[in-house]
Amino acid sequence: MPSKKANQYGTAAEHHVIEKRNLEPARCYWYDAKFQNGTPVEIKACDVDSTGYFQIYEEAHRKLRRANGWYAFAPYRRSGSSARIVTVRMRRSSKMPLMEWSETGGHRNSRKAKVKIEAVI
Repeated sequence: MPSKKANQYGTAAEHHVIEKRNLEPARCYWYDAKFQNGTPVEIKACDVDSTGYFQIYEEAHRKLRRANGWYAFAPYRRSGSSARIVTVRMRRSSKMPLMEWSETGGHRNSRKAKVKIEAVI
């Protein structure tokens, strides 16, 4: 079961990526930041020692693809009450591995895929 602090760690990863990659923060349901030229970037984080995969939502992915957007993948390790980002890898949304979509049980009204860290890092 994912940590109840997963959202906190994900937010910390977003801040880390935005700062390190000089991105502009954005609040949109299908992306978290933008490059200086306006290209959207969806930031995904996951716990290396727990889930080991990123969750990609189909509707958001399709919008990101249409906008020629990018993903920033930031796996982390929990360290006390904070998280240490292991690495950050950028990947064009059009270069994602083949994903198998499954129902989410109503969450976000979209199907999701679980993408292993090794598939995108």
